[in-house]
Amino acid sequence: MPATIIDSHGIPAVAKAGAFLQQLLEHAETVKRTSSIEPPLTESHFDDLRGRMNSVYDEEPATDDSSDAKAARFAIIETAVRDTFKYLVSRAPIDSPDFVKVWNLFDILSILSDSELCDPALLLWLVEELLDSQPVTGCRKVFDFLESRRERITAKHFKQKQLVILRTCNELVRRLSRALDPAFSGRVLIFMFQSFPLGDKSSVNLRGEFHTENVTTFDQTPAKVDNEADKMDVDTDIGTPSDASRRGRSNGADTKKKALDPDTLYPIFWALQESFNQPRLLFEPSHFASFKSGLEATMATFLNIKLEQPPRVKERPDRPVDEPKHASKRKREESDGTLSSGFNPKYLTSRDLFKLEISDLTFRRNILIQALITMEFLLALSPKAKEKLATVKLPNKSVTYSEKTLSEEEIKWVVETKESIKSYLKLGPEGPHFCRLVETVLSRDKNWVRWKVENCPPIELPQLSPETFVAARTTVGKLATTKRLRSTPMGSLNLDFLDDDAEERALEKLKDRNRFKVPSLESYKRAIADDDFEIEMPTNNETKAAAIEGKASKTWRALRMASKSKLALFDKIEDDDKIDVIFEEIPAEKDEEDQETSNGETIFPEDRRPLVIVDAGKFTATGVGLAKQLYAHHPKTFTKVAVHVTRKPAEGEVNGKDFHFVDTQAFNMMRDGDQFLEFSEEGDDIHGTSRRAVDAIVDNDRVAVMEMTFEAAQQVKDNGYDARFIFIQPPASNVLEGQLKESGLSEEQVQQAIKSASEAAEHAKSSSDFYEAVVDAEYQALEVAIFVSEVGGEANGKKGDDDEDVAMDDAAPPS
Repeated sequence: MPATIIDSHGIPAVAKAGAFLQQLLEHAETVKRTSSIEPPLTESHFDDLRGRMNSVYDEEPATDDSSDAKAARFAIIETAVRDTFKYLVSRAPIDSPDFVKVWNLFDILSILSDSELCDPALLLWLVEELLDSQPVTGCRKVFDFLESRRERITAKHFKQKQLVILRTCNELVRRLSRALDPAFSGRVLIFMFQSFPLGDKSSVNLRGEFHTENVTTFDQTPAKVDNEADKMDVDTDIGTPSDASRRGRSNGADTKKKALDPDTLYPIFWALQESFNQPRLLFEPSHFASFKSGLEATMATFLNIKLEQPPRVKERPDRPVDEPKHASKRKREESDGTLSSGFNPKYLTSRDLFKLEISDLTFRRNILIQALITMEFLLALSPKAKEKLATVKLPNKSVTYSEKTLSEEEIKWVVETKESIKSYLKLGPEGPHFCRLVETVLSRDKNWVRWKVENCPPIELPQLSPETFVAARTTVGKLATTKRLRSTPMGSLNLDFLDDDAEERALEKLKDRNRFKVPSLESYKRAIADDDFEIEMPTNNETKAAAIEGKASKTWRALRMASKSKLALFDKIEDDDKIDVIFEEIPAEKDEEDQETSNGETIFPEDRRPLVIVDAGKFTATGVGLAKQLYAHHPKTFTKVAVHVTRKPAEGEVNGKDFHFVDTQAFNMMRDGDQFLEFSEEGDDIHGTSRRAVDAIVDNDRVAVMEMTFEAAQQVKDNGYDARFIFIQPPASNVLEGQLKESGLSEEQVQQAIKSASEAAEHAKSSSDFYEAVVDAEYQALEVAIFVSEVGGEANGKKGDDDEDVAMDDAAPPS
């Protein structure tokens, strides 16, 4: 590159700096002979870089550390660098091999920045300009460079670079389409996450500002109708968004009951975007009422759309017959750029496309997710939510919205609408999984909102005190200290006979049958008794220590051998040092009638999968009562699965037996780790069934029993967990109503419980593939349903292990 290309701008030092950069670039070509981004150039590739840089200036810069002199030197090198950068970018496209000179220039600037020979943010300024000049395909190449140099760029002078990094990444994310470039968008977000510390506030919207510039425009003219018969039962025509909202309010009762046709719904639907965009408008009663009626009309229409057969759009009469159907595709193929190189388009709000849009399940889900976010925003305005914020010492008043508090009626509507939206999201392919994913994301978002309300306190843990550190190091040191090895490891055989001179005799001794024959269980009984005698009346301390070690080894061996044939006796062991019970004989089996009536007998059903006993509703605890009888009749067969809850234990409740009581943070970590088969939130009470808790019961050779409502059982089923689902029929409506009123519920709760029980019962009748059995609220019916696979066979279950294992010879060699 000729030096005359670099303009001196009337300053000799600029020309010298340009010539110096040219020398560095030429030297870089001899060091790095590839045209790729890797490997990076380092300071070791250039000799005396600081001294050579100082010779560029007329005066010695090293002796002048004033801010003005430093700024002047930075301005000189920046001017030369920008001229060189513009020349290199204009000479070669980003995909050509010659573009490696730009990557080399960036590496040189990184070296100069770390050595404080240029502005720390100069490299990032140029990267930002390069990204602005490239299409999305070229931006990927530039971002490859940023990702490969991330640790090097953020290692030094990060405070001077962080705002440029944030601005560059945010501008790039705005350009990308989340639908067409999700992977690239994720790379940019991960780059920011890895560059900035977790508690950094630079990207936090502390003032609670909304993106008010994102306005959704749509056709506000009324829809044309051919005759009066095609019109909906409305009072006024549709004009502006506010007119449509008022119309929705006047017709609120009707829109909640029946769906609207697409032309009527069109302005009401798109008017919701204003509330999604500026939720603070909902503080006005009139706007809240219009939003309420509009969302109800939208939900009614969505529910009327069949997922299997989406509505078809009639052919437009004004469309020419010979109009090509794939004109847009051909035009896109003929264009120079690719589809992913464009900017992310906004919603297409054409009236002609609206019917097709709402027939798309993905589109409807996107709209309902916006509605769910708004519901969470409104629930944060409830009195109960604001009570939680009373403990915050210095809350961020910009996001607490103290000027608005929802009434009880408004809260009720928000909660009901939220549940209705969640139920709809579960429809369609992968619907339950999609809804579960959305719920998890929104629940975690609440923690970030809380963090912002608390003015973003530091996330980093405080430093440990010297005393805590010393105590921890001492404990770890004790655990890691190498213990003194025994001369003869516990349980090993004596090999002293191998020292005999006669090798033939040693080999014969190795062939002795007693060395590899599995001893009988009775032999361990006698050996353990001898060790007990030595422990009680030791000859000396050494023989006592040897007897203690020998007994531990023999006890473990005896338990391992007895597990093959006498596992049922293990429950009778009360003391680890006394295992005499396993040497007893198993009593003879009772006949079938005795087994069915005996309390405590180990009777297993043929199918040992976990049981899910489903009640018809939250207040219909019929299944809970039947499950208690099941535990009482078969205490060694069935075990209740204790669910995890975030509340405090009530009087008489035992942690680990009735419930697992955990804090909210621990519950959220388990939920993020997908450890729950099902979970739900009811106000402050969050509860879920842990997969590990069920597996622990199964591993303990018991049948796990989960007591759930219909909604919880649906989650377990949707997660594909292999279990047996048994539905308990609720009593008659009049009987159930009397029981619920006696329990102290309000009239509204009673009617809601009766309605839920009726819906669950109807679902149980129509879902033969969901439930293994639907039984009446009688214990005998439940027991028959559980053991039904063995009716007509032998006993109603298996006793202990298989007969083959019971009859196994104690002296048989181990598998």
